[in-house]
Amino acid sequence: MFERLRDTVTEFRGQREFTRAIQAAVAAGDREAAVVFRTGTLAAALTVRSRDARGEEVTAYVRAVIRANGNAKRVAWLRR
Repeated sequence: MFERLRDTVTEFRGQREFTRAIQAAVAAGDREAAVVFRTGTLAAALTVRSRDARGEEVTAYVRAVIRANGNAKRVAWLRR
């Protein structure tokens, strides 16, 4: 049981960090990030469906940036 709790906390921390990176991108004027990312931190950390949805959002974001810029250089912040 302790391992499951530890894993959940670890997942939540990672999703929280990712949410903060998304918010920073939006604050910096990244229109594609503002439009694409909708899944919340808690949902992404606690449910498989929402975690998968966030993964799909990442794919949609990269595609939107490539469409807008012709390359994926602007998505480098995703590697954090």
